[in-house]
Amino acid sequence: MIKQIKLSIAAVVSITVISFSANGAMSEKEYAEKRAALIIKHSHQDSTFAALKNEKQKAKEQSDKGSFTSEYWRLRIDQYLYGQYIEFQPIYDAYIDGKKFNEIYDLPAEDLGPKWQKPERLPAIPKGHFTDNLPGNTYTGWHQLVGDTVYITYQGHLTDPYVASYNLKTDKWDGPYKAGHSTLSKGDRKIDSHGRPIIEVDNQGYIHIVYGGHGGEREDGLNPFSIDTPHAGGRMLHVVSAKPYDLSSFIQKDDISPFASYTKSYKMANGDIYFFTRGGTHKSPWLYYKMKNGTQTFEQPVIISWPTPQKDDPIMVDTHYINPLKISDTEIAITSLWHACNFKEYHDKTHYNRLNLYYMVLDTTDGSFYNAKKEKLALPLTLASTNQHTLAYDSEKAGETSFGTKPLVLEDGRTAAAYEARGKDYREWRMALFENGEWTHGHPMPGTVNRTLFDINGKKVKKVFGLEVLKNNGDTAAVTYQNNRGESVFAIAKQTSSGSTKEQNWQVEKAYFKVAKAKLQMKPVRNQSGNVEALILNVRKGVSQRLYLWHDGKFRAN
Repeated sequence: MIKQIKLSIAAVVSITVISFSANGAMSEKEYAEKRAALIIKHSHQDSTFAALKNEKQKAKEQSDKGSFTSEYWRLRIDQYLYGQYIEFQPIYDAYIDGKKFNEIYDLPAEDLGPKWQKPERLPAIPKGHFTDNLPGNTYTGWHQLVGDTVYITYQGHLTDPYVASYNLKTDKWDGPYKAGHSTLSKGDRKIDSHGRPIIEVDNQGYIHIVYGGHGGEREDGLNPFSIDTPHAGGRMLHVVSAKPYDLSSFIQKDDISPFASYTKSYKMANGDIYFFTRGGTHKSPWLYYKMKNGTQTFEQPVIISWPTPQKDDPIMVDTHYINPLKISDTEIAITSLWHACNFKEYHDKTHYNRLNLYYMVLDTTDGSFYNAKKEKLALPLTLASTNQHTLAYDSEKAGETSFGTKPLVLEDGRTAAAYEARGKDYREWRMALFENGEWTHGHPMPGTVNRTLFDINGKKVKKVFGLEVLKNNGDTAAVTYQNNRGESVFAIAKQTSSGSTKEQNWQVEKAYFKVAKAKLQMKPVRNQSGNVEALILNVRKGVSQRLYLWHDGKFRAN
């Protein structure tokens, strides 16, 4: 039986969600009449219905060959109507009451493979890790430092969330523990990294983990926060520790949309926690949830952006990818890019139709959004409104794509953001700056100008992945780089240039490991003063992938 999710979308429209109480399910005839009447009503000003119905008819004429059958397009029309026009929601909910998904739609079983297979052989990587071998994309987990304890969560076996803690004073580990069960990647499904867990520790010591989402399951029904196909195989879930600072037992909360995808969160100075996510699969809005200090549940979400079918070709849909970052005790900066998606689910993997750089800030004291000019923004934002008010770099005009974006915090306080520029034969991160009332772009990333790293033999390093200055007087740094043999290296370096010069020369003093044909990521663990207390590293070589914790000159194996 479908468990239909009831959520308000009052942020999108200024009317109240219609409530419905039925003495049983709506009849097929009554439902069909009401559905048809709404489609006719809205088709006068919304050409998306005609475009979707045209795809349905073409599928029928081709004898429903392939996966995009006429029944598939019926589902897509229902989902578009359900997410875009909320008066359809009580009608649909009454009709499907007591029905299972396959009683509503005659669709084949999901094919979300290929099924994960345990590797027969794991390529050798350095010892000293604190996790088992990890599936999915390369990343360093999500962590919080509370007092002397680092809490770390990560996506473990078959994408389930795992959590562990390490005390910086006693050098003792607790865990890892399995914090919940993810529906991603189970059965015949492939490994999916969309629901990687985040962790927050509230002011009362309770540990919150959100994980597992990529569009929900068919049994969850249609998505009230999306115009997209509702299911890609994974529910977003929120669990909280049964006791403060205790990782051994977690309780599930029912306050996050199961359809959500992607995870990012921040705790503000007043103890409020903000969780950012996409409301469903590709053609879905981006949302944030707020958990007030002293509570253990998230409030109803606020919709940040809304996807819009293109007027000239409604099969194409303009949407966004956002990336938030806490930049002060009360502010969260949000960068985004424009993603040109489509209802046919065709994605050009050379660039994925990702364009531009946008910038705005959430003021958590009153919930307002504003752009770099301090102009207040009205939510939800569409492509038209982001182009008008928050555009920081027009990559489409420059003839290149911007595959990723991120906010930046500069020491001099200037407003800045970064974008990953891609073109023919190049891929590099660049900075955009807002000065004198306008954005300029193409600047080098912070800390990279006049910075030179020399390896242990005194040879200049051409490719530096990361450099994190440690707390020892600022003259020591952890570095990751590629040596002249193509190996990925983690090392400690000393600054050899004097403080009176703008140039920064760093000399590697000790290389802890080097791995051929491997990816290497490094994430600092910072205290409240911003100083680096420890480092979390990810080493991936083929199907081998582990996390490492480096502290006081050693890898702290668990």
